[in-house]
Amino acid sequence: MIRSSPDRFTLIYAGMLWLVSMQAFALEAPECRGLELAAYSYSGPAIYDRGLLWRIEGNAATPSHLFGTIHVADREILAIPTPVSEALAASKVFVMETLPDLEQLAALPELLFFQQGESLRKLISRPLFDRTAEILEAYFLSPENVSRIKPWAAFLTMNYPAGSGAVLDEMLLNRALEQGAATHGLESMREQLDIFEDLPQDQQLRLLADTVCHYEVVTDDFAVMKRLYLSRDLKGLYEYSNRYAATDEPMYKELLTNLLTRRNQVMAERMLPYLEQGAAFIAVGAMHLPGDEGILSLLRERGFKLVPLY
Repeated sequence: MIRSSPDRFTLIYAGMLWLVSMQAFALEAPECRGLELAAYSYSGPAIYDRGLLWRIEGNAATPSHLFGTIHVADREILAIPTPVSEALAASKVFVMETLPDLEQLAALPELLFFQQGESLRKLISRPLFDRTAEILEAYFLSPENVSRIKPWAAFLTMNYPAGSGAVLDEMLLNRALEQGAATHGLESMREQLDIFEDLPQDQQLRLLADTVCHYEVVTDDFAVMKRLYLSRDLKGLYEYSNRYAATDEPMYKELLTNLLTRRNQVMAERMLPYLEQGAAFIAVGAMHLPGDEGILSLLRERGFKLVPLY
């Protein structure tokens, strides 16, 4: 199910593109389709090809740190490396993409589920609904709840590995709280979810069908994303996530622009007060770091010096 920290867009971004050309689909339904692999050439600055932890130096007396996360609860990923632990321990301020907020969490059900009349069961074919319900059972959603869930919320949920426990970002937050650091968020939960809520319903249904029809590929390819992340290969993550022809469709292009490019601009701008103050530890999804329009490039353009530490 969607957890208290819903912004795990490293996986969402990749999950939307984990769609391959197949001769036989898991479902005999008109919503299912095959998508071709496409040639993609990464053009980001080579100096940002690799590295998850970066020291950010500017005018502040004490430098800050920027760490790329992957928003999952996985044993190997939760084994926080020593350089990351040391940087966090030395920080007075902890900043993450979205700080859990009780008021926003309480409002989630009204946002994620149809409140009356409309239902997912009425919007998609019976085979597609049954497969959706089968997948979401692993996320502790009953068929009745699946019938009420909005298409974008169903898609978003199944783009995370099923399971429970704190994700990496939440673990870092808990450590920061234990050491008495001030905590802040760069975005609100509503800002993040509105990216999907504002999609036309036909686009929400397309995203859901693509994911459900190729769900086995989504789950299998997480192992690749995990390996690239643990090897700190930002270029590899970026290339792997752009290897499907879906990236050329207007719907996907616009959504990925909203998920990455526009959010990178917003987050980089909102980081500035903490970087100017110094001694901040900022944690954002690793996919936000690389590329010409990634946060690392944006901070360099603003005059900061970035030094890879891990």
